[in-house]
Amino acid sequence: MSVPNNEILKDYIDRVKKKMPEWLKWKEEQLQHILDDLASQVINEAKLIASGSEPTNKDFQEAIDRMGTPESIAKLYKRRGTPKYFITEELFEFYLRSLFFFWGIIVLINIVVAVFQVFITPWWEILGSAFSGIWIGCLISAVVITIAFVYFSHEGFLPEDFGIIPKRLELIFPFHLTEEEMEEAKEYTKQTLEEAKILRDEKLAEVKAKREIRAERLEEAKYVRKQKMAEAKLLRKEKLAQAKAKRALKKKEPVNLGELIFGAVGGIIFGLILILQPFSILGLFNTEFLEWLTIFGLLVFVNGLLCLIRLAVGVSNHTGQQVLIVITTLYDITYIPLLLFLLQHPEIFPIDVFSGGIIASIPNDITDIKFIIYFWVIILIIIGTIGGMIGNYYKVYKLSKIKKEY
Repeated sequence: MSVPNNEILKDYIDRVKKKMPEWLKWKEEQLQHILDDLASQVINEAKLIASGSEPTNKDFQEAIDRMGTPESIAKLYKRRGTPKYFITEELFEFYLRSLFFFWGIIVLINIVVAVFQVFITPWWEILGSAFSGIWIGCLISAVVITIAFVYFSHEGFLPEDFGIIPKRLELIFPFHLTEEEMEEAKEYTKQTLEEAKILRDEKLAEVKAKREIRAERLEEAKYVRKQKMAEAKLLRKEKLAQAKAKRALKKKEPVNLGELIFGAVGGIIFGLILILQPFSILGLFNTEFLEWLTIFGLLVFVNGLLCLIRLAVGVSNHTGQQVLIVITTLYDITYIPLLLFLLQHPEIFPIDVFSGGIIASIPNDITDIKFIIYFWVIILIIIGTIGGMIGNYYKVYKLSKIKKEY
């Protein structure tokens, strides 16, 4: 039996292959290179044990014992990723993108179903069914996706292992996964494979050192290995420092990703409801008030679209965010005339749903308690709108400071 076709060696290599992490099994060329290198090391070790003779099964078994169990070999290649809760830091943004993608599909499906039911089902039942479907769908998808990403983190997956999927999701929900970071991830994978090979060689060298008195060779090998490990650790520290700098920048960001998502989804859905007015079939509201709601809904819908555009531009695009914040702030001025119109025509505003027929409105009497409360509520809303505009300009100022610092 030839040395490369030794049954004990083939069985050992097969068992190692089965124990390897899933991310490495996806990279057949790299996996085969690792297995071939491992087989060569076992063969060389068996030849050394045989002392020039043809290695026997016993020699191969001893060489394999020195190399380590399949589990210990595979464990070296699972040490990828920076721990963050149960999902590694490298996969966390890909995990969030996947959640938002499936949540978006679930919300869209429920909206489409609700639109088709608007003429055959009461509006309150449609809203209840839509919110229930969105809640249950999002909860189930969150559980399934979280379990999947916990498994990926345990197996040592990185975003690069999923091909173009993270880049495609980045176009829909941009976070901070740049082309440069993807290249860094690939370099990190190469580094992980190199470190695993170094650790495997170190283990073999230590076993050989116990059986053979080669102090000088052992010291030289340890020095070289330490030097390589020191270089690898230094590279890892540099990446950690870069990651900390990015996290520090993210904390300073005045633009909140969750705020944009809520503004886009909430603005579009709420604006469509006000425009379509499924509740108008009840005939309880004043015609002028329904027209006012239509205009207000259109403004809210456009505001939601602006938030969606800001999402597409990306939170890290500071110049783009500055331009869009200024546009949004100027656009917010359009709310004030609508509110002032409502202030001048309190009689069209309904306040009592249970009065029967047309809903009771606020009397246009400055001495009436209802009008006084109504007046100050509208004034506070206008003040809040102006305050929000001032807050937006402050965000533009903070983005300017961040651009100067970085």
